[in-house]
Amino acid sequence: MIFFYGIKNKHLKTSALNANQIQCQHCHSGNMLMSIVGRYAHFFWIPLFSIGKTGVSHCEHCKQVLRKREFTPQLNQEFIQLKQEVKAPFWFYIGLIAIGILFILPILTSLFFWLIN
Repeated sequence: MIFFYGIKNKHLKTSALNANQIQCQHCHSGNMLMSIVGRYAHFFWIPLFSIGKTGVSHCEHCKQVLRKREFTPQLNQEFIQLKQEVKAPFWFYIGLIAIGILFILPILTSLFFWLIN
């Protein structure tokens, strides 16, 4: 079944975590990475607006993946810092921009012709 609307995820940034402060809960190695993923709503596969950002942490050694709800307080603090650094790309809002142009353009053209006459 094909859906013309919904929510999609897009990888925004991956960063290595400080090995001295944060270690893997499973294998206790310091090779942890955190990825920030942006979420956006789409209609006919055209992004409308950003819904927010979420994060995933994974160990390069044992490949254990932790979702945001499984973060320790240290991981959550790192996630908050990294999330503030990463901005949603402008194309997450391209649908709203197009809709805005479609509504504003006729108003501007009618105003222009009204001022001419």
